[in-house]
Amino acid sequence: MTTMTVRLVSAASEHRGRVHLVHREDSGRVRHQQVCGECSLRLTPDDIGRGYELDDGRIVQVDPRELPAPEEGVIDVQQFAPVTDVDPISLHRSYYVEPDDLSVRSYVLLRETLERTKTAAVVKFGLRGKDTLAAIRQQAGVLVLHTLLWPDEVREPHFAFLHRDTEVRTGELAAAAALVRAQTRPFRPHDYPNSSHEALLRLVEANA
Repeated sequence: MTTMTVRLVSAASEHRGRVHLVHREDSGRVRHQQVCGECSLRLTPDDIGRGYELDDGRIVQVDPRELPAPEEGVIDVQQFAPVTDVDPISLHRSYYVEPDDLSVRSYVLLRETLERTKTAAVVKFGLRGKDTLAAIRQQAGVLVLHTLLWPDEVREPHFAFLHRDTEVRTGELAAAAALVRAQTRPFRPHDYPNSSHEALLRLVEANA
C-alpha cells in the first residue's frame, strides 16, 4: 500500500450543547468559574496545571510537555484483522476518512481490499497529543475510522449472578425464541426517530 493524504470528518453530530443554564430574569448565560477546591481562589488559565490522582487520593502534578509526543497527522498501520474481531464495546468515536485529490487511487485500492478480504486495518496515530488506537473499515463506499478504547479502559463484568447456577427450562427458552423470531426484521435506524429531541425543538419553537 502506498502513502495517502486524508482528512478525518466526524461521522456523528450529537444533539448537545444547545441547552444552557440561564438566568430566569433576563436569559443571560450562567458562566462557570474555575475555583480551587483547596483555597477557594478564582483561578486564571496560568494558575491551572495537570494532576494525576493516585489510588490513595494524593495528587501528583505532571507537565504534559515532559511526555513523549506522538507524531500528529500520520496513521501507522499495525496489522489487518477480521472485521468481526473488532468488539463493539471498544468503539469510541467514528470518523469518515476523505482522501485528497492525489490519493483517490490509493484510497480506493485500500477500500476495495478491505471489502474483499473482510478485514479492518488496525492503526495507531496521534490525536490531541495522545497515542490513539483505531480500526479502519469500509462502509458504503468510504473508509470509516473508529477510535478504540485501550484494553485497560474496558471494564470486566464482575457481577454476582454470573457465579450462580441458574437453570432455564426448555419450554421457556422455546417460547422466548418463538417470540424473538416473530418480531425479527431488518434494523433500520430511521424507523426510530429521536422523539425527545423533536419534542425539545417543538417546545423551543413554541417559546421562541
